[in-house]
Amino acid sequence: MATVEHLSADHSVFARAKATFLRYAEPLKLEQRYPGLCLPERLTIPDKSIIFRLSLQMDDGKISIFNAYRVQFNDDRGPYKGGLRFHPKVNLDEVTALAFWMYIKTAVVGIPFGGAKGGIAVDYKALSQAEKERLTKKFAIMLSDHVGQDTDIPAPDVNTGAREMAWMLDVWRRTHGAYEHSVVTGKPIDMGGSLGRTEATGKGCIMALAEAARDLGINLDGATAAVQGFGNAGQYAALELMNHRSRVIAVSDSRGAVENPKGLDVPALIKHKESTGVVSGFTGGRPMDPARVLTSECDFLIPAALEEAITEEMARDVRARIICEAANGPTTPTADEILFKKGVCVVPDVLANAGGVTVSYFEWVQNRQEFYWTLDEVNDRLKTRMVNAYRQVADRARDHKTSLRQAAYEIAIELVVQATLERGVQ
Repeated sequence: MATVEHLSADHSVFARAKATFLRYAEPLKLEQRYPGLCLPERLTIPDKSIIFRLSLQMDDGKISIFNAYRVQFNDDRGPYKGGLRFHPKVNLDEVTALAFWMYIKTAVVGIPFGGAKGGIAVDYKALSQAEKERLTKKFAIMLSDHVGQDTDIPAPDVNTGAREMAWMLDVWRRTHGAYEHSVVTGKPIDMGGSLGRTEATGKGCIMALAEAARDLGINLDGATAAVQGFGNAGQYAALELMNHRSRVIAVSDSRGAVENPKGLDVPALIKHKESTGVVSGFTGGRPMDPARVLTSECDFLIPAALEEAITEEMARDVRARIICEAANGPTTPTADEILFKKGVCVVPDVLANAGGVTVSYFEWVQNRQEFYWTLDEVNDRLKTRMVNAYRQVADRARDHKTSLRQAAYEIAIELVVQATLERGVQ
């Protein structure tokens, strides 16, 4: 398994994420303003990287070995916070980059958390229910001394959800002898989860998109959209677009894609995906090349899959007016520059997909108080956070004539630097 140190910059997601950070930090002149404090290094090196082996007895009695990770990246503004993904391609480099983006993201939307990410390199979908539970609980046991409501709060990500968070909470109860609902977020509602958490990433994405569309004079009613990736974020983003009377004309997942220029029936497509596991074969649309979803002629493009979907070559063919990044790191740096020069508005991941961690924060707050909010209260607070964050980023981008991504990074870096200096630099 390759580590950050063993990967070249061309193949390292974290190296590219770090280069992007340093490029956007350059106008802030941190070394000149704060000489001798090594702030660029401090802000781009994780506090802790935890790597361990998990051995699992499979249902047939054989033992399988999996690599597992948790990276904790900067807690200057609060406890580490970040999801868990169980996917064959999980590695230390990817997890480090995701933890890095998370602490930027929490700063952009004004949440008092740092960044973290974790995962297991496993084909999780191929496991039985019993194997999934055993693996998740062994993972939770290994992390039990490294997480906690005031230390590091895990949440769901790729291939994990409320079920896995419930299993982790059960491990915490057994190993620590107490219920502390706020040790994880994204839990089932009856175990302390927050209303609105499941749909928060997709819903928050469209809240940010609506602000960008308003700035560009685009009415969501009647607008067209394409969604690349049809997991949790993609599905709820598509539903929210439909609620705004936008037409979702193309959707893809890891195995195929469908299109309908008149608009796909999103609820019916979700039911089809739930019953078959794929979007292919949906009778309400025709098959298409999944790569073409990213270059569909539409008003809005929602990349909601894994990293680096929009490459330099792809960016030249993008025809959307606004890209709203529901996924983490879907656009390569070179592609980002091309899109900016083309005049395509890109609402960056550190803002666009912050709805999930925002409602995770709300869940953590409710758990600490053991007092729970209505769905309307959660959604109203989410909208306030997302709109305020977008307006701050957009205003700075306009005033400084920069991209939304650069403005978001500058705001986040300034907030983290302020906390770092206030805490003391030793």
